[in-house]
Amino acid sequence: MIASILLLAAAALPQSGSIPPGYYDTVDTSSQSALRASLHAIIDDHTRFPYSSGGTDTWDILESAQQNPASPSRILDVYRNRSFIKQGGGNSLYNREHSWPKSYGFPDDDGSNMPYTDCHMLNLCDDGYNTSRSNKPYGQCTAGCNELQTDANGGVGGGSGTFPGDSNWFSGSFSSGTFQVNSFRRGDMARGLLYAAVRYEGGTHGTTGVSEPDLMLTDNLGLIAASNTGNNESFAYMGRLSVLLAWHLEDPVDAFEMNRNNVVASFQGNRNPFIDHPEWVACAFTGDCDPGGAFCSPNVTNSSGLPAMITGFGSLAIADNDFRLVVNQLPPNQFGFFLGSQSMGFTANPGGSQGNLCLGGEIGRVVGGQIVNSGFFGSFDVQPDLTALPQPNGPVQATAGETWHFQAWYRDLVLGFPTSNFSDAWTVTWQ
Repeated sequence: MIASILLLAAAALPQSGSIPPGYYDTVDTSSQSALRASLHAIIDDHTRFPYSSGGTDTWDILESAQQNPASPSRILDVYRNRSFIKQGGGNSLYNREHSWPKSYGFPDDDGSNMPYTDCHMLNLCDDGYNTSRSNKPYGQCTAGCNELQTDANGGVGGGSGTFPGDSNWFSGSFSSGTFQVNSFRRGDMARGLLYAAVRYEGGTHGTTGVSEPDLMLTDNLGLIAASNTGNNESFAYMGRLSVLLAWHLEDPVDAFEMNRNNVVASFQGNRNPFIDHPEWVACAFTGDCDPGGAFCSPNVTNSSGLPAMITGFGSLAIADNDFRLVVNQLPPNQFGFFLGSQSMGFTANPGGSQGNLCLGGEIGRVVGGQIVNSGFFGSFDVQPDLTALPQPNGPVQATAGETWHFQAWYRDLVLGFPTSNFSDAWTVTWQ
């Protein structure tokens, strides 16, 4: 089959576009400060929509952004994972959750408050669960915390009684409290706050001239508490940063989150860069600015309507043995695995595949030692053992200074016909 057939396959999610060509062309990843400054310049000055109004408002945007992939007339809320029939504004079932609680820095919606209505930081949420979260910082709970169960929808959620399971957990109150998000949405919430810390760096809106706060992430609960003044402030804190960075790694970007980013961007005109490029988080927030890079991009579109994209993140230090590969924008519920080689190459449609193999030389199959499934949200990941990278003649240990290249192969089903495809590729040099 030819690539044009792939374009006829409809995706389950309401795709509202993808990354516009050239959107990130001016990004500078040479240092932490350069990356943050260049990203801020790109995502700053977005179009504001009112919180509630007779026209298009945050209710309209969020109900489109959180549409249930299995039922267009419903939404999936962020904490409970419940599928609600779309109600519109002012209903008693779900409301709008500020992932960065508005009480920390911007409580007063005066009609020009930018973070208050920023839909990258707003999520539709079960009303009672939103009340339980209140303005508690995100953090890690224990089995002694209070449980908020999740519904089973989209292949995730459900179950109860055993910590942590797929539930949310909370304890305490206000800035001294803790709220632990369920395992399949914690990364989404983390990336929303990471976005906020780069989007809002003080100054004024470039079009309206309205003042904006400087929003900063920290583990210091005292600074967070001091941000809750009851007034709009010029700077404010939220956290916990170390937990957010861990959640970003534990819960990679999936198709639901990517679509949400696309929908919000179609209204506001700006994107969450840490959804599009999760590999930038380490550089922007820890100063680790060398996780490798993509090549052979994009590869051939699959039945999701998008090309699969590979990302590497973590440490390139062999001694840490803490490097991970993630592939997103896969067709749901398909099997695949990772390939690894020390050589680049290019073979179009090998073995009748839809996509292109971008590795050459000796290629090892099943990096990480397992065949994986893309699941409902179309993604899979693996943490390869750097002491035993697969090669045709047996596993080899990574050596500092060596450059390796990785790619994902996966099954696909297009208009009832089985086929296969490849992601783009990722290159790293071990340290």
